[in-house]
Amino acid sequence: MSVASSIAELTVTAVPRGGAVLAQTTDVNTTGVRAWIEDNIVFTILVLIACVVLMGGLRGNLSKVVTVGGLSLVGMAYLGIATNTDAATGIGNWVLGLIGIQV
Repeated sequence: MSVASSIAELTVTAVPRGGAVLAQTTDVNTTGVRAWIEDNIVFTILVLIACVVLMGGLRGNLSKVVTVGGLSLVGMAYLGIATNTDAATGIGNWVLGLIGIQV
């Protein structure tokens, strides 16, 4: 008995009688993952940023506090724009309006 005939026999016997051989019947999308990241990871990142800014302020290193705080705000703004389609469209229309293109 060869390997090819063994595989062919397994595929024939493994088919259910109903004829439907689908591994998953629901749509595959990333909305659940994105919602979980927005609910859990974003809050954790904000808490870590707050701790870094607080510790820098307690040590008197104000230049580092301003740098970390400013870059954190830029990163959070980017994340907010990336997760909201309406915000991205509005900012794109605003940038095009700056150069004289009206959408």
